[in-house]
Amino acid sequence: MRLSACLPVPRFAMQGLRPVGRAVFHARLPLRPDRRPGVVWVAAMAVAGICMLLAVVICGRAWAQAAPAAPAPSEPVAASTGGEWSFRRCTATLSDDPDGARDYAEDWQSHGGGLEAEQCDAMAQMELGDVATAATMLDHLAHVTDWSSPRQAGTQAPADTALALSRRAGLAEQAARAWQADDSPRQALDSAAYGLTLRPDDAALKLVYARVAVELGQPARAVETLTPLPGSQMERDEALVARAAAWRQMGRIDKGMADINAALKDMPDNGAALLERGILYQRQGLMEAARADWQDVVAVAPDSDEADLARQDLSLLETDPEAP
Repeated sequence: MRLSACLPVPRFAMQGLRPVGRAVFHARLPLRPDRRPGVVWVAAMAVAGICMLLAVVICGRAWAQAAPAAPAPSEPVAASTGGEWSFRRCTATLSDDPDGARDYAEDWQSHGGGLEAEQCDAMAQMELGDVATAATMLDHLAHVTDWSSPRQAGTQAPADTALALSRRAGLAEQAARAWQADDSPRQALDSAAYGLTLRPDDAALKLVYARVAVELGQPARAVETLTPLPGSQMERDEALVARAAAWRQMGRIDKGMADINAALKDMPDNGAALLERGILYQRQGLMEAARADWQDVVAVAPDSDEADLARQDLSLLETDPEAP
């Protein structure tokens, strides 16, 4: 559209309707003998008003088309990502972007996310390194009854479904592992013990409980918890390693060696199993066999916690080769 279309219409001279400045009419309009100048003036003003009104309308439309669109109101994260709030969406970036997962969880909670949003928040806190906060949140969530439906204040909680009990047991296991990472074994034992009240046969919970019991110097509890062994081969092998450490603490080196060799038969490159067998060899006075196992730990998993412990044992072995 030409800019001149938005300029004001020129004012007209009173006599003879001759335009002042740029001509709007190409011919002078003759006055009729019977038409008075006042009537002509009114007609001219009406025409000018119509032209100005048309100019305003046309320019207004042009400015509206040229003006930038107003920003749309901000939307919740779920809407902007093209879907509803969900635990799956919240945990999708947990390992790659824990800050984003935490922000999603907090926003979800403000939109009524409830227990699942709190769980995602706790898991994000764990990834961000705030393990004590994560452990506290997870342990609290494990004690919340009836995950299947919200409960009104003052009403009795209905019995948990099997799915809800399983979920709460899983939360107790996560809490126990978080307490372990926080170097709080007693809290870890309490969380694992509570989880076992929800699912007494949960192999993962039994394993966490047994490992913490060994750490606290309660090997008999660990042996009792892991006997009989789990049915799954992977869980069974991990339980064998944990039980071997318990047998060692009880002075039953023979039983510990039997368990650890059974585990290494299935997983010969397992760092935890090799580390434990090295310790058992050392207790038997077989220093070269212990050295070989610890060197294997460093070779197969150089960046693991087990490798760090193996390096410490190797250093002590170099300092005092005959020490049991």
